[in-house]
Amino acid sequence: MTAAAHDQLQKRLKLLQDRFIERAQSDVETLGHFARQIEQQQLSRQDLVECYQLLHRMAGSAGTFGLPELGAAARSIENQLRTVVEAKARHAEWQDAPVALPADIAMQIHELTALVQKGTDETKPESTHAHPRLHQAENAYEGSHGMKVQVMALAHNTGYLSNLMADLQGYGFACELILLQESEAAIKSLNKRSGATILLCQDSDLADVLGFRSDHIEKNEHRRFPVVGIGRQNTFESLYHVAEQGATAYFSEPLDMPALAERIESLALERGSRPQGRVLIVDDDKELGERYCLVLNNAGMKTKLVSDPTKMMSALSAFEPDIVLMDVQLRAHSGVTLARMIRYEPRWLGLPIVYLSSEDNPETQLDALAKGADEFLVKPVTDEYLIRSVRIRCYRARQLSDLMNRDSLTGLLKHSLIKQEVERELARCRRSGHLSCVVMLDLDHFKKVNDTWGHGQGDIVIRTLAHLLRNRLRESDTIGRYGGEEFLVVLSDCPTEQAKELIDDIRARFSELVFTSGDDSFQVTMSAGIAAINDFPLASEAIEAADQALYERKQAGRNGVSVYQRQDENQDD
Repeated sequence: MTAAAHDQLQKRLKLLQDRFIERAQSDVETLGHFARQIEQQQLSRQDLVECYQLLHRMAGSAGTFGLPELGAAARSIENQLRTVVEAKARHAEWQDAPVALPADIAMQIHELTALVQKGTDETKPESTHAHPRLHQAENAYEGSHGMKVQVMALAHNTGYLSNLMADLQGYGFACELILLQESEAAIKSLNKRSGATILLCQDSDLADVLGFRSDHIEKNEHRRFPVVGIGRQNTFESLYHVAEQGATAYFSEPLDMPALAERIESLALERGSRPQGRVLIVDDDKELGERYCLVLNNAGMKTKLVSDPTKMMSALSAFEPDIVLMDVQLRAHSGVTLARMIRYEPRWLGLPIVYLSSEDNPETQLDALAKGADEFLVKPVTDEYLIRSVRIRCYRARQLSDLMNRDSLTGLLKHSLIKQEVERELARCRRSGHLSCVVMLDLDHFKKVNDTWGHGQGDIVIRTLAHLLRNRLRESDTIGRYGGEEFLVVLSDCPTEQAKELIDDIRARFSELVFTSGDDSFQVTMSAGIAAINDFPLASEAIEAADQALYERKQAGRNGVSVYQRQDENQDD
């Protein structure tokens, strides 16, 4: 991230803080109205739910904006109301009757006004809550994942979403909040964006946001701007209505922030500007093959044309495609026979093979499919149909690959594959002479998390750290789940000093996240050990060194980062 981009982001964060404070002042006025209804025993069911949800949002966001006392007070009142809301929701007869609440709750709500004013007076622009720490490393190490996972909230009233956007900022996303009325600003912002941008809105604004997308984004670009709705209802009817309007995803209150962050990230990675698939085209008609390449490249895919069938197997190994497009007849060679050859190698058993041919006889097509291919497209095929067919199959192929190669909980590389990445990076270091690091990370006191909060909460913590790592690191870096609560990271072209600063920034960001379990909340820290890959003849030795540095960090008190030093270096010191 450049200094200018960082400054711009900080200005937006400050704007969000100002908007939060403005909204908080409005919210306490609304809460004051509810308090007076409580005192008069006239609080309705709908007002109780709105009061509870307003307190819930305030409790979750106030601390982020430098108002921790307000957050704690709102959390306390929220907890008192939760049991009432849950109990009353189970009975139909209370729907129209006023809700009786203790008078001291009204008094506590009235006191929130003073806390808002106190927090406003004490909050300074330099506050770490107002300006969450961002990884800079003096602009030497720019994480592209965080830049690509972008969230743009559109609303008629920004007060509600400003709190949510601040929370998402803590997960490493680049966030922006724009009023729907300010359409010119929104259009300008969209035009500046590359990769996928997640459009976020309340369900009440969904129709307007989808209309805005249709009016200002070309139809073939819609997939790069999925819309996520946020609402208060989770009934079949409400979900059906949201789906009918065209939303990509929907989350209802109270929001599961780790789940929302995970969905946003998956949508961005799935629909980002990175190539949407790697396509090997085997066709002896060179001009036609080049046209297919041009069409698919323009649609965001990477292609390689093989006009000589004898070079097909070597091209497979070098290019590693997600799908093969192949003619059935290639002069002296048969595409059916070539498909059978491809299946001889176990690594290509799941590779989708699609025939492109002018053969339109159904029996001939079925016979060809029975010998190793997956589908038959009859030439001529329109550009649009070709793109859609290839894109769908590439996506499914990658899903299958992820199931085989990635950890099901985190989506990160499995143990054996991340170790292979260390070996590959060591080979790259030897070829190019650049410096790289391997990092072993471990969650502190994780057994206590599982024992106290349950394994379900432990899984949420693990997934959250995985998301944060992806959003703070570059796509050229590699992340794997080494086992349990341990992660292994390969930082390519990154010296140890820079690696330590980067990982320590991630450690600090992670330690600030708050996890909730029922009425309780907790935080988790992590420790890390770093080793320079170039210092070792074997990848396994570099991993062992990083593990040793992690052990030393644990012995020194956890919640920190240590760099491995050879024994002779320690003696020299």
